[in-house]
Amino acid sequence: MEGQAVDHGRLGAVKAGSGSRVLEMNALHTLIATAALVGLLMGEARAGDVNTAEHDRVADEMDRLAQRQIWAGVERKYRELERLGIPLTEKEHLQGAYAARELGDVYAVYQRLKKAAQLNGTKETVNWLWDIDNHYGQVELLSVPARSTVLEPTEMPFDPNQRRAVETAISVSKDDGVFVGMLPRGEYTFGGQRFSVEPGISVRIEVSHRMRRQGIIDPVIVYRELPGAIVGTPPAAPEPPSPDPAPTTPDTEQPQ
Repeated sequence: MEGQAVDHGRLGAVKAGSGSRVLEMNALHTLIATAALVGLLMGEARAGDVNTAEHDRVADEMDRLAQRQIWAGVERKYRELERLGIPLTEKEHLQGAYAARELGDVYAVYQRLKKAAQLNGTKETVNWLWDIDNHYGQVELLSVPARSTVLEPTEMPFDPNQRRAVETAISVSKDDGVFVGMLPRGEYTFGGQRFSVEPGISVRIEVSHRMRRQGIIDPVIVYRELPGAIVGTPPAAPEPPSPDPAPTTPDTEQPQ
């Protein structure tokens, strides 16, 4: 009986030691996990700080390029800012819009103006968006298979910004056989196929050179309305709040 008592005592001691080691291991695992989490959070914070500092540096370079009207450089810096993942300011979106306009990319202008308007819908931005809605249409021109295809306007616009947009589309179509963007209102031919561009309307044209060789010359042409386009009277920009509060009339008790 005494031997059995001794054995039970030893067994209890072994169990107590095992439980203590388990607690120690659990505590060690918790400590390691906590340290890893803290390191991860600190690493993310440092990465965020680095991205913010890089954003500020690139934005400063873009601002200097914009002041010198070096628009190709502004476009390059704007794309760098987008890749950094830090939200851009209204000023940065507007500078990107000016750069895209000078490069003839009206669709990029439109997208950047909408982002600027979401941050601050100034009269300048709203009117610029309205002007695009009322003078340009969205087009998707495809040559199947993709190869150099001639895009020609029936009449080249006199407005320098519209002319630049047409010239850019002609160049892209010639190089790639594909153009996706916006063109001024007017009549055009793409790969010999005539089509119209109207404000607020999107047109998609697919020209197959292989099918034409087989005698089928009708292209795929799809017209559809653009959602969100504002065609007609220009919208008024939101008015700033009045600095003086409107006078209030004290409540008076109505007779029963």
